[in-house]
Amino acid sequence: MPGEKTEKATPKRREEARKKGQVAKSIELNTAALLFIALIFFYFNAGNFVDTTSYSFNYFLSLPRNVDLNNVGSLYKDIIKIFFMYAGVFFILLIIIALLVNVVQTGIMLSFEKLSFDLEKLNPINGIKNLFSLRAFGELAKSILKIIIIFSILYFFIKTKYKSWLDLTDQPINVFMVVLAKNMFLIAFYLVLFIIFLAILDYIYQKFIFERSIMMSKEEVKEEFKQMEGDPKIKAKIRKMQMELARRRMMENVKTADVVITNPTHIAVALKYDQSKMNAPKVVAKGLNEVAQRIKEIALKNDVVIVENPPIAQSLYKKAQIDKEIPVELYETIAKILSYVYNLKNKKTNKLL
Repeated sequence: MPGEKTEKATPKRREEARKKGQVAKSIELNTAALLFIALIFFYFNAGNFVDTTSYSFNYFLSLPRNVDLNNVGSLYKDIIKIFFMYAGVFFILLIIIALLVNVVQTGIMLSFEKLSFDLEKLNPINGIKNLFSLRAFGELAKSILKIIIIFSILYFFIKTKYKSWLDLTDQPINVFMVVLAKNMFLIAFYLVLFIIFLAILDYIYQKFIFERSIMMSKEEVKEEFKQMEGDPKIKAKIRKMQMELARRRMMENVKTADVVITNPTHIAVALKYDQSKMNAPKVVAKGLNEVAQRIKEIALKNDVVIVENPPIAQSLYKKAQIDKEIPVELYETIAKILSYVYNLKNKKTNKLL
């Protein structure tokens, strides 16, 4: 069907969605991470917290009835210490974890578009559509499933532990409290495990919904491609990349050249001649100023002969094109230069032998 969204979103569409604050994000993942950290925190700090609180409480109860409360500053200090050591650290830790989970899910993102006033959000028709959308049904199913499983975990746990709890009724209160605390921790542990599992599934679901929401039709992809092609900045960038690639390829060709003819400082033209493949010598590289210097440097490193001949260098630079054969009027002069180069190479070869 025309207009049907069957194509994956392009990088441009993803960037536009991100600017609007539209990203794949699971609130359940935040909740699961915070609950898990809270559980771990209390597991390692519960003993110290109870001991410190009990000491302060017993100290307060042991005070005489007529004591002046203004003279029990140490008690206040203990209470403040308990608050900042446990509650303060706990809340700071939760804030850090909440920020980290958000960054892991969406990266660092600042978008104020969702905060802007939009009349479409007040449209009752859109509201009704949202009530019956795939996302709404997914959220409803997730909530129902969560409630059912949480109550199931609580029911089966209490059912299995009920008789053992009754046996503790004749035990001292401190023993009963310790067993109760351990069982409460176990319940919390199982619930957190379930919530983590649910959060992973929810993130996968949110990712699926997000990818589905930013899908594009074939017409939209074509239109976007046309716009990008017509963008002067994109065109300039493409041209720059093409020129850079061509320049690199040209510099590589200098290594295989037979001779480099120079001005000597401002112009350099590299020629190659293969009698079996070419009708005439071919220009493999040419350049002015810095490019010319670079051509000469590569030639020196690769034992390519450099010949200083300003008139021929200027003529070649003006009339000859890269990857094209030299002009006919330069055949005789270039033939003499190549003859000189070949004789020079032969002499070097004979010396080595």
